[in-house]
Amino acid sequence: PAPEYPLIARQAHAEGEVEVMITIDEAGNVIAAKAVSGHPLLQAAAVSAAREAKFEPTRREGQPIQVNGALVYRFVAQ
Repeated sequence: PAPEYPLIARQAHAEGEVEVMITIDEAGNVIAAKAVSGHPLLQAAAVSAAREAKFEPTRREGQPIQVNGALVYRFVAQ
């Protein structure tokens, strides 16, 4: 899902990319998310959106496994 652009960030004309490191469980749910870069006013919105994401389970030898990855959200001031 797309993150909501926080009002305070919009008022400050904050923009740019926020990278969020995530852990996805065996069912494809995000079980951990942490912003590792990006404007501080945008990080919470990116982490919130990342936690709502859903993925196809990753499989190894036919068995679902937990995996780590990164999501990048781009915010453009309007």
